[in-house]
Amino acid sequence: MSSAAKPRVFVCRQIPDVGLQMLASVCDVEVWPERLPPSAEVLRQKVRGLDGLVTLLTDRVDAALLDAAGPSLKVVSNFAVGFNNIDVAAATARGVRIGNTPGVLTDATAD
Repeated sequence: MSSAAKPRVFVCRQIPDVGLQMLASVCDVEVWPERLPPSAEVLRQKVRGLDGLVTLLTDRVDAALLDAAGPSLKVVSNFAVGFNNIDVAAATARGVRIGNTPGVLTDATAD
């Protein structure tokens, strides 16, 4: 009896362990290990054939990146309050869902 493959997700930067643990419990996760973000070229290579992508505001998600991902990409989740780095129309046209983390800065702002 074979089990279904886990969704493949690329995380563009280190995020809090609790988030990575949640992802890793249900997905095959690769995390970009460098302090600086991956270049656009590297990101286009990493995104090929993925099911999901976790980005930050510094990661541009445009039509070219979505095309490089191919039809398997189902979701882009921004670890940020906004989503100005994502071409929402291009994602919508390809059936890719977009998410963000609107409360991620609440505690920092309060402090």
